[in-house]
Order: sequence, then structure tokens, then C-alpha cells
Amino acid sequence: MEVSVSLLGGFAASVDGVEVPESVWRLKKARELVKLLALASGNRLHREVAMDVLWPQLGASAAANNLNQAVHVARRALGADAIGLRDEVLTLAARVDVEILERAAADARCLGTATAYSAALALYRGELLPENRYDDWAAERREALAELAAELADNASRLGGSSRFVLPAEASSFVGRGRELTELETLLARTRLLTLCGTGGVGKTRLALELARAAEPGYDAGAVFVDLASVSESSLVTEAVAAALDVRPLPAQELVDALTDFLAPRTLLLVLDNCEHVLTASATLADVVLRAAPCVTIVATSREPLRNGGEIVFRVPSLAIPDPERHLEPHRLADYESVSLFVARAEAAAPGFALDASNAEDVARICLRLDGLPLALELAAARLGALSPAAVSERLDDRFRLLRSGSHAAPTRQQTLTATLEWSHDLLEADERMLFRRLAVFSGGFELEAVEEVCASADLPAAEIADVLGRLVEKSLVSVDRGERGHRYRLLETVRLYARSRLEEARELPALAERHAQWALALARRGTDSRRLERERANLRTAFDTLLANEPTDALRLCVALTTFWLIRIELEEGKRRFAEALAAAPERTLLRADALLAAATMDFRSGTLARGTPLADESLAIAHELGDRQAEWRALQFLGELGVASDEADVAVPWFEQALALAREEGFAAAEALGVHSLGVTAWMAADFARADELLSESVERFRAAEASGDTISSPLSLAETWVRGRGLDLVFQDTLQPFHHVSCAVAAGYALVNLASIAHARQELTRAHQLLDESAEVFATNGDDAALATVRVRRAYVLLDDGDTAGAREELEAALELRGRLHDRRGRGLVLSGLGLVETAAGAYDAADRFVSEARELFRRAGDRWGLASTLWRAADLALARGDVDGAESALDEAYAVLGETGRERWIANTETGLAEIACRRADVERARALLADARTRFAARDDIRGLARVDERVAQLQSSR
Repeated sequence: MEVSVSLLGGFAASVDGVEVPESVWRLKKARELVKLLALASGNRLHREVAMDVLWPQLGASAAANNLNQAVHVARRALGADAIGLRDEVLTLAARVDVEILERAAADARCLGTATAYSAALALYRGELLPENRYDDWAAERREALAELAAELADNASRLGGSSRFVLPAEASSFVGRGRELTELETLLARTRLLTLCGTGGVGKTRLALELARAAEPGYDAGAVFVDLASVSESSLVTEAVAAALDVRPLPAQELVDALTDFLAPRTLLLVLDNCEHVLTASATLADVVLRAAPCVTIVATSREPLRNGGEIVFRVPSLAIPDPERHLEPHRLADYESVSLFVARAEAAAPGFALDASNAEDVARICLRLDGLPLALELAAARLGALSPAAVSERLDDRFRLLRSGSHAAPTRQQTLTATLEWSHDLLEADERMLFRRLAVFSGGFELEAVEEVCASADLPAAEIADVLGRLVEKSLVSVDRGERGHRYRLLETVRLYARSRLEEARELPALAERHAQWALALARRGTDSRRLERERANLRTAFDTLLANEPTDALRLCVALTTFWLIRIELEEGKRRFAEALAAAPERTLLRADALLAAATMDFRSGTLARGTPLADESLAIAHELGDRQAEWRALQFLGELGVASDEADVAVPWFEQALALAREEGFAAAEALGVHSLGVTAWMAADFARADELLSESVERFRAAEASGDTISSPLSLAETWVRGRGLDLVFQDTLQPFHHVSCAVAAGYALVNLASIAHARQELTRAHQLLDESAEVFATNGDDAALATVRVRRAYVLLDDGDTAGAREELEAALELRGRLHDRRGRGLVLSGLGLVETAAGAYDAADRFVSEARELFRRAGDRWGLASTLWRAADLALARGDVDGAESALDEAYAVLGETGRERWIANTETGLAEIACRRADVERARALLADARTRFAARDDIRGLARVDERVAQLQSSR
């Protein structure tokens, strides 16, 4: 532990580079004791001398008692080993700046060079303990050090050198920014004008000072810091710089000429801080100085560039923030710079604070909601003296009231978040202010076209918005992300909340919010690809809230439009919640409600809560019948049949499908008729009637192809969701592409039917035919540009290859499918491929790779609440555990799968899980448990007329009987 004590320019102490906060020094005399010891010869002082100096009016007993208390407080502040007491002598173990200065002065006298004297002089950072100016014990040493500084300055001047300028000492430690400092040091070596730009509170000043401290040794004359924040007029910029350099003009000489004459022969680093409000004057002076003084380099901080020739602009980012979707242990959370800064300042504000499991989630949320903005984080941390992290986190919606500095030493604009943002806002032009406040209606980012559509008005034409937006970017109020798909803009959340308050003051919020909501609804209804919708997720959520409050019917339309997006992103709980709210707010029995009820039921279909989805579909059918809308009636009948398939209840599914098919034939719905034939083929497959399934699916292919000319679209056909992989683990793999609200052309529907025919061929071990059918379907999908369907073909081909023993080929197909689904932002599809890769790597004996794939898929489906995906992935986890000989791990995975499937009522899946548990019981020689599990599984398979399942159970029971 290293303790440092500073006495020059005022008292300060640090431990291992971390400043000891003022609040730790509970007793003033504890601090005075440290000062006495720091000035004492050898940092040693007899306790009687200390008592005489600090408590001259007290008796020996009282003074001794006070001394003991002061020592105790000093040890708590600096560490137990910093203050010693032995044989009545007090000692201090610390680096003291006075001693360092005196040693440097002695070295300079020995060397006798101007550089040595200048370097020593740079260590004199001001008068010794100015706060103790009237204390006799410091007076003599103060005068001696002042004389020493004068001697150093005289010798440096006499030998042809010049006094080095020094940067102001920091009042607190500098945290993080290692990557930025490295990049800035590289940039500084390439330019003489480097400007650090960024929004207010992002830490430009601290970063510039830290950069200057690192670079200072390379400048003979040192570095000078000039704070322009208090400069109220442009004409005073030159005066501020001259004052910092202590330059005065000769009679009849212009100040700028005196300044350039002074700088011309010097090698100096000049830091100009807060240039934005005097931008033109700062840029002009910088240009004059750089031309006249070839060895001067300027580092400027501003909310927009100076725009001088040769200027390099560095945009200062916020500190790194934790990923909101990842749960991290406290020690991992501390790796994020925003968290490190918050914790460092929290420890100073609330001694004893520590990041731990009880507060880690709240600290992460604070850092996330404050965008990693250093000023905001420091103000939030300062509140921990009175509030808990949870209390701060809960109150961040009112952050401008909450986050006020208790320090009067900070500039006024940095004492509250409001003040620092007002400082930027007041510098804007009228059109910039108008667009700035209107941008607050967006959430999570926006693109130029959206701004032109939502924010334009008669006094802010759409044609001018690109220019105004560009100026707001330049002034660091709008951030820009430059991606492959073009520029995307955003306001930091703190900035957005401030802009929103301005929008409310201008009484523009209701109208702008409505325009934003209608823009979002139109975007969703256009069927934009999921990548665009994912980028606009926050905007879509905000739009829904607006529509729910003002236009609930439109809120329902938005839900219907987003159904497919929620399905492929597995945002099931959000979809359920939004549908429930919108259906309750718009109870009118309309065609829209009928469609919305079916869409809402798909959320339950996908999550496995089928019993909750069925009443929704029933109500949809009733409304369609009341309205006499035959298309809507057919959709409800078809979906009710699909719910029966998902429940493994062919006896339920077939009547619904037959009614839907009859209606389609009656009304001449050709595409719907083809889908009805296909659906009955799926139910035949469920009953293991492969010949009938093959016949019906082949007929559906022909019907879909015959309907292509009509241009009709149809909801994507039911998938044969299960594929048998013989002789491996739980045998069953899952690949489900059902998206009832994802409409495809009849040509693409024919391609899906071909994929299902391939699955039947696979189940019958006709592997060559399976490959041929998959090749044919791939050609259809490629012709129609359907990458999602091509990914499905890749997956099905992988399982055929795996069943044929070709793990390398299976792996290659799944990796290609993973890339396609990742590119499409299909989270669910990606999770299923990861699970499949886990199966392949388990079969190949690559258990570590299998574990990575299965673990990622399992966590994805757990978070999403997707029971089908999670259960199938837990089967893969059980396979892997058994392959590794981990019977307990396999049982744990299957127990979880059994619990997950309980609510679905899907008997065949539950039975399949029971057969796995029976296998584990056999491995433990628990034959009775194995028989009981197999008996229950047999009952479930029999209830669903599952011939294959029954055969497997009977075979295993026979094996158990023969082994007796």
C-alpha cells in the first residue's frame, strides 16, 4: 500500500493512487497531525511535541486522549501501517511532495543545468499549506520553500532555460479510458491541433488533462491548462490564455502579439478547455498561435470542432456499460469502466460501500440508464451517502432533480445535469433547437428518413432537416453510428429526457408523439424485414404506448403487424402482454379483433401454453362467423387444427382441418385448399401413416403449384417438427418453422411441402430420396429468394447426413444455416441450429464444443419462455451428459424438460422425456423405476396412437425382461 501526501498548494492524501475523500477526515486534528509528521525531519516526531503543537491549552491527560483519537482517524484514512507509534515517537510512512521537491533541488544543484532546475521547479505546485498560513509551526518551512522556488527559477533563467508550466492537480482519481488515451497519444504525435469533442458531461476535460499529463514530459516548457468556461465574451479568449501564461504586453503592443512573441521560442502543450461558446475566437487564436509558434501543440475540448486546417477531431465516447441481457457477477461487472467509475466515487461518498451481489444489479442498471456518462455517474454516486443504489436506480426517471452536485467547487454547469445540458442548448440556433427537442419523440435511435417524416413542419421543412441534423451531430448533442446499412442517429437517454422537457414546454409533444406512432405503425405494416424492425424495437414500444392511450384500435393493428417479428425474435412474453392490453382496450367485435385474437394465440402456440391460446382462437371463429367473413372463418378453423397438431391430438386436429378444407372448396380458395390437403398429410404423419402422409403432401405440392398463377399468398405450412435420428440418445430432434402469420407465395409453400416430404423419406430411412427432395425444395427457395426457407433446408439436410453417419457434412450444413439465421436476426431459428450443433458435436465426441452450443441455446430459450425450444435443447443436454458419463447431469436436464413440458399437455414429448429418464434409471440399476416410467410413457404414446413411440417402449421393456 503506497501513501502519498501533498502539502504544496494545499493538503491532499491518496492511497494507491486513490484520493482520500474529505469526508473520511472526521477530526480536523487528524489531518493536522499528518501535516506535522509530513514536515518533520525523517517524518518522525515525539508525541509530546505533537501534543504541544496541536493542543497547547490542554493538560497532558486530555491532550494524550485527543492524540490517540487523531491517530485512530488518521490510520483509518491512510491505512493502519501509515502511522506508527513506538517508544513515544510517532512516524509517517508516506511519499511527501515537499521532500520530493527538496531532493530534486539538490539534484539540480549537482547537475547545474537549466533543464534540471526547470524540472525541479515544476514540482513546486504552490505555497506550502495555504490553509495553515497563520500557524507558526508551518511559517518557517513555508518561507524556505518559497525561497527555494525562487532560487530554482533564477538558476533556470540564468542558464538559458525557462520555468516549466504545470497542470493543475486533480481533486479525484482518474478511472478507465485506457483505450482512448492510447489512441489519443498516437493522434497527438501526428498533429498540432487535437480537439476532443463530445456531449456535456462525457468527460472531455478530464481526458484532455490526463492526456496532457502523459505528454507533458515531451515539452520543455511543460503544459498549460486554460479553462474558457467562465469567459463570457469572444474578445476575452486571448486575455484568458495570456493570464494563464502570465504574459503582459509592452506599451503600445497588442496582447496577441505579446502572446505569440512569448510562445514562439517555446516547446509547449496548450490545453484550451470548453471552447464551444467562444468557438470562433478560440479557432482564430489557435490558428495564430500555431502559425507563429512552431513548437506549440494545442489540445482543445469543445462540443463541436474548431474546424481549423490540420485539426484532428476525436469524439469522446461514453464509458463502456454492461450488456442489459447478460447477468454478470460483481467482479466481472467491475470490468466495465462506467461501473468502475461509479464504484470509485461511491466509495468516496459512502465509506464502506462495496460492489456485491446485493447491489450489482442496481449498479448495472444505473450505469446503463445514465448511458455511461461520467458526470451523471459521479452525481449519482454522490447520492449514496443518503440513498441506496436501489433507491437511486428507481428514481432515475426524475434524474434532473435527483442528480445535483453537493460540491460548490465544480463549475456551475457541472453541478446539475440540467445546467450542463442547458449550457449546450443555449448555444443552438433556432432551427437546431426546434429539431433537437422534436428528436425526443424517438427512442433507441432513428434514421434520417424517419426524422424527415416525423419532425418536419412548415417552419422546419423536410429538405432542411439533413443539414440541421448534421449540425446537431457536430455539436455533440446527437450521436451517429456509421454502419453498413447507412447512418443511424441517437440521443443519449439523459439528453433525450432533457429534449423531451423542452418539447413539453413548446407544447409540441402530443402532436409529435402521434406522428411518431403513425410512422411506426406504417413501418410495421409494410412488412419490413426483421433486421429493420429490430433496430426500431424501442420506437415500436414507444409507439404502442402512444396508440394504446389515444388510438387503441391502431395499437391492435400494430400488434398484428408485429406478430411474425415477435415469433422469430422469441419475444413471446412481450407479445402476450401487448396483445392483452390492446384487446382489452379495443373490445369491438370486428374483423381486426378476429385477426388479432388468432395472432395473440400464436404467442401461446409458440410458448407451449396451448390451453390459453385455444379460447382466443374460439373467439376469433365466433366473430368471423358473426361477421359472415368466410376468409376469417377459414383462418380460425385452420389455426384450431394447428393447435391440435401442436398438442399431438390428431383426433382434435383432423375435424378442424376437414371443416377448413370444406369451406375452402366451397368458396374456391385454391391456396387455402392446398394448405388443407397439406395439413391433413401432417396428421397422417403424426399417426405414422407414412404412405397416406406422402400421398397427401405430394397432392398439396401439385395444388400449390397450380395456384401460383393466382398470386395468392398463404400462411406458411405446418412443419413436420420432429425427425428421428436412430440410435442416438433421446432420438428425437426438433426443428419447427411454423409461423401462422408469416405469409408466403404458393411457390414457396410448395417448397415447404417438399421439405416435409423429405422428412417423411428420412423417417422411412429413404435417405437418397430425402436428399433429392431437399435439393428440389432448395431450388424453389433460391428461385424465390427466400433465405429463411433455405436455412430450413440446410438444417433438414444436416439431420439426414447425421443419420447416415456423416458428422462433418452435418456440421457444415448447420454452420451454414446458423450464418443464414444470424443474418436474418432469427433468434429462434438460430437457437434451434445451436441445439442441433450440440447434437452433432456430441455424436462426434467433441464434448466441449457441444457444451458451448447447447448452453447458449438453453439460455436463449429459457429467457424467451419457449417451451418447445427449451425442452428439445434439454434433451440435447441430457444426451451430452450421458455421453460424458454424467448420469446426474442427464437426469437434471430431463427433470427440467419434464417440468417445462407439463403445461403444454404434449403427451408424446412428455413420454419421450420419460423414456430418457427410464434409461437413466436403468443405468442406476433401478429397474422398478425404469419400468414405471416406461409404463407411463407407453400410456401417453397409446393415447396419441403413436406407433413408433409404442414400439420403442415395448422394445426397451423386452430388453429389461430378458436381462432379469
